[in-house]
Amino acid sequence: ESEDTDCALFDSDGDGDLDLYVASGGNEFSSASSALADRLFLNNGRGIFTKSPQILPAGRYESTACVRAADFDMDGVMELFVGIRLVPFLYGVPSNGYLLENDGKGQFTNVTAQLAPELKEVGMLRDMQWEDVDGDGDLDMILAGDWMALKVFINENGSFRESQDAFGSSSSGWWNCIATGDFDGDGDSDFVAGNHGLNSRFKASPERPVTMYVNDFDLNGSAEQIICVYEGDSAYPMALKHDLTRQIPVLLKKYPNYESYKEQTITDMFAPEQLSSAIQLDVNQLESCLFINDGAGHFTMKPLPIETQFSTIMAAATGDYNGDGNLDLLLGGNLYNVKPEVGRYDASYGHCLEGNGKAGFTLVSPLLSGFRLGGVIRDIRTIHTANGAVLVVARNNDPLQLFRIQAQ
Repeated sequence: ESEDTDCALFDSDGDGDLDLYVASGGNEFSSASSALADRLFLNNGRGIFTKSPQILPAGRYESTACVRAADFDMDGVMELFVGIRLVPFLYGVPSNGYLLENDGKGQFTNVTAQLAPELKEVGMLRDMQWEDVDGDGDLDMILAGDWMALKVFINENGSFRESQDAFGSSSSGWWNCIATGDFDGDGDSDFVAGNHGLNSRFKASPERPVTMYVNDFDLNGSAEQIICVYEGDSAYPMALKHDLTRQIPVLLKKYPNYESYKEQTITDMFAPEQLSSAIQLDVNQLESCLFINDGAGHFTMKPLPIETQFSTIMAAATGDYNGDGNLDLLLGGNLYNVKPEVGRYDASYGHCLEGNGKAGFTLVSPLLSGFRLGGVIRDIRTIHTANGAVLVVARNNDPLQLFRIQAQ
């Protein structure tokens, strides 16, 4: 049975009703498993859906993180971006993003190589948003993911190139989500990106990043991932001795006890050629941030209030929730399924941030806002009903939480 990771409702076949694309993902299935196939369900106009026989997104089975529909080439037909989370059983190996062209009848063709070749092995994607970041009237792409910098791809007459100057400095992080909007009131598109936060054992900076090495260190045919953090000027593996030697038994000869293992750097443990041949991924930014657009697609990074850094931010939503004409921000997160020595991330009860229209936010207490979340938050969406707007909060292994937005 497939694990549903995202979905998109859009009219794929031009018949005036909404069809449903469901993304499949996770790290439990191999690349030979049909459980990783994304699914397109076509609506007959009466709410009855029929599964399309297409193997999506690109004719093979991959672990999908996100799907976003948009008419990026302005031909009147909705196309798709599909972002791949990871290569099954090879966490750390960069995966692909795909552009799928629609023939107008719900049949999709992978046109990534022709229109956006830089999406090949772009990274381990978590989220993507379509937005006109450079103000030229067409839709560009903003991408976020694990162990990667935020990326902007500029639309040039229906083809895309990665912007090399969208950000003034490197922004490599564990980016989880993106929410767009004009937060400073200047008429262009800014965005917020949710990150790991600052309340953990992980500390990162450009000078002392968190680093992951991915390689088959023991030559047994499967890759190992070794995460390192800095103490002083040296990088040390985060893994406890018994965990690392269980995964790489050849290290038992070198480190028979904890005394021999302590104070060993990554360069003490492995030969230079083992590290140089590994995939090396660095993270230098862990704060969740607001990115302010100058109108031409160049962004200035501004950390969100310190209270939002107490836990991971996995979900973000924007809207004028208090009716003052300025965009506000709702955030949720937490992460429970982690190793005991790291400690679970549970310090967030949701955040309601009132915007001032000048790229500033004021945190509103849950007692005043009524927006108090529990559990592991994975998405926040707004549904418009006959009785007003409702916030729907998706939680991992928990029921949905619903909040009615009260008129001011």
